[in-house]
Amino acid sequence: MNVLALETLLQDVAPPFQDDVLTVLVKEGFEITRGIPNLQLPQEVDESIGWLADARFGDTWARLHRLLVHAASDGTLVDLSFGAGSS
Repeated sequence: MNVLALETLLQDVAPPFQDDVLTVLVKEGFEITRGIPNLQLPQEVDESIGWLADARFGDTWARLHRLLVHAASDGTLVDLSFGAGSS
């Protein structure tokens, strides 16, 4: 099984975008875990944070969206553990 860590997806983006992604995921009912795998379908993550496309994060959002679409097509899951040095 292929797994892509959310922390890896967000490691090279500005903290405000990271914070917004994490906040939206929690508001959408996802649990952000620390060190405990929390595997999710990339298309569900993408749909949940899709409103960020209209926010101030144009190019950053587009890159993340493309990565999530590619992960979905490859059958890769997104691990929502974050902040514990996961990769």
